[in-house]
Amino acid sequence: MATTRAEDTGYKVVSAPFPAPSKTRTTTIAGHPTTATTLYFADKILITITQNGRLAHWVHVPLDVSATDSSLASLSHEYDSDAPPSDLLPMHQLTATTILGGTLPDLDVLAQTLATNIASAIKTRNERELRTVVLGTGLDRSMKGRAEFSDLVGLVLDVL
Repeated sequence: MATTRAEDTGYKVVSAPFPAPSKTRTTTIAGHPTTATTLYFADKILITITQNGRLAHWVHVPLDVSATDSSLASLSHEYDSDAPPSDLLPMHQLTATTILGGTLPDLDVLAQTLATNIASAIKTRNERELRTVVLGTGLDRSMKGRAEFSDLVGLVLDVL
């Protein structure tokens, strides 16, 4: 059997640490034990938020906007010049897409909003970050309020 080298196939071999760097935190949100975990892979940032061991909904947000839509990459902030900029709003060029799950509309919107806000926080910390953010959630149906959303974002920011 002949062996093939990576150089011969045109593939680029990237050295990455093993195991992937990770961070985990657990807290109680709205009476539910909630665990957030982040895994940093060479090409993706994987974040999971679980309650009661569930993991039912997956969303991704590409941070490399030029790879998804070059027209968005050239957009500048064309907002009202009198309005102060807000770091609390997600970046307009980042779009979350459900890749698995999403059968409950309320939780689908929550996961996509969480993913966009988390991706914006990552991009704000390091504007050169180009990995795709993948968010897996398994949240209770009661997680619909502003307080719960803020607590979830805060928990994830602790593990970034």
